[in-house]
Amino acid sequence: MTFDVNAIKTTVDSLDSLLGRVKDKLLNNPDEASEKLADVLNELSKILDFVEKETIRFLEIIFLPEKSNFLECRSVLLSFESGYAALKGYEARGHCHKIGNIYEKYLNRWGNRVLDPVEADEFRSIFENMNTADYDMIHGIASVTQYLKDESQKILSLIDADKINEANAEIKAARLELQATRCNIVEALAQLKLLQSSFIASAQTV
Repeated sequence: MTFDVNAIKTTVDSLDSLLGRVKDKLLNNPDEASEKLADVLNELSKILDFVEKETIRFLEIIFLPEKSNFLECRSVLLSFESGYAALKGYEARGHCHKIGNIYEKYLNRWGNRVLDPVEADEFRSIFENMNTADYDMIHGIASVTQYLKDESQKILSLIDADKINEANAEIKAARLELQATRCNIVEALAQLKLLQSSFIASAQTV
């Protein structure tokens, strides 16, 4: 199964590429916007971190033969079946709008002052895309959380039929289906964390 997280990953790749080229200019001209850029990177990290943590919470489930953890595992599956994880994913919309507001108030001025016109235009374009990409980001998150919901319903049916081995096998198969998507998410998170640390350090020099 293919999960549509391309919008999130593409945004992170674009930001990482641009900042890789202009980071020295920005860091050599510290501004209060340094801290705000770190905030933007943190907001993006929250979106990706949410998807990864929810996925791990699902994949950690394994029903023991003696059923000593039966209620705990079933409770986790019930939370996915209800769609609660998908509901929380809509918080991404707030993160996207917050990013747009930070750009308009702080980063636009900084980029125009420090970068050349072409770089400043690219800087603006990336943040404009983030501000209007809330649907794409939410759709990407929804493609994963909907999968977790559907799988949980399937596994709960197996458990209720006392088919513990089949239920555990279903979870193991899901790990393989989610593997590529999780790798992309963690790679993007690593990119964001590295960039974020640079601008946090820069903010402390202002």
